Amino acid sequence: MSMVRQSINVLEGTTDGIVESRMLNMNSELVASKLTGAVGSGLYKIIGKHWPDCYDPRQGDGTVLLNHILKFETFGEICPEGTQLLKEYQFRLVTTRQDDGRLKRGHVVMNCKLLNKEIESQPLVARIEYWMALSRLLAPRGERVPKDVPAQIAFLRESAPTEGDLVFRDIASYRCPVADDDRNFQDTSPHAFHIDRSDQFLHINTLVYMEQSLDFLALLYQNSGGNSAHLRFRELTIYFRKPFVPGQAAVVEVELAEKTDRFQGAVRFYHADGKGDRSERISTAILVSGPVIRF
Repeated sequence: MSMVRQSINVLEGTTDGIVESRMLNMNSELVASKLTGAVGSGLYKIIGKHWPDCYDPRQGDGTVLLNHILKFETFGEICPEGTQLLKEYQFRLVTTRQDDGRLKRGHVVMNCKLLNKEIESQPLVARIEYWMALSRLLAPRGERVPKDVPAQIAFLRESAPTEGDLVFRDIASYRCPVADDDRNFQDTSPHAFHIDRSDQFLHINTLVYMEQSLDFLALLYQNSGGNSAHLRFRELTIYFRKPFVPGQAAVVEVELAEKTDRFQGAVRFYHADGKGDRSERISTAILVSGPVIRF
């Protein structure tokens, strides 16, 4: 059962859940890229209690919550299938307004902690942060920013983005930092998206980008002489600037930098014309990091 407590600044709540097999690797470690489904109960039960149509663009003025920047972090904790989880949520409203007060950009920001209920100390096993843009998804281009915050969540006090927020960092900075003692690898490849990669929002599903990006990084590492089984993708951030739809082509840039016991990776998707020419600006980007565990 969900318990909800709200205040002027933040909407808080908890839900219970269990670790499902699809969330795990062979070592019973939580997989960061597979945690999107783990937070759904809080989104629907906590935000949905106040705004039931937050994912239905056919209702009201068509405003919905659209994934913009998502961050997932795991810590290598062992969580066998069936492990009981406590999910702690906090939701806040972050906006930027025009000089005349009109809404320029709005986000509902969700922070979620997954705790292992079966250990007395309830250790943190994963941390998730969602920046969900307020968007009139089906409106004509140029009219997709809603005129104001939906009335259903207007009880939340608005705050401005700060320098430490995910939204403050530009997508152009999603690159792999390089130090002199790193081993560095790069690759570029064409890609295309088909209709079975799409979701109800008419875009390519979020999980697809993350899973394919990890595969791109693993292949680059393997082809460069490494063992892809040694990589642990424990921190992942994905930024959507311009989503893809089925039938569109992409040029994908892949970077990986390895130190002795850690790695960092970056994957950038550019819209392309199918002939190799790509857009100047990055469409979707992913940053990944984690330990290199050799066995």
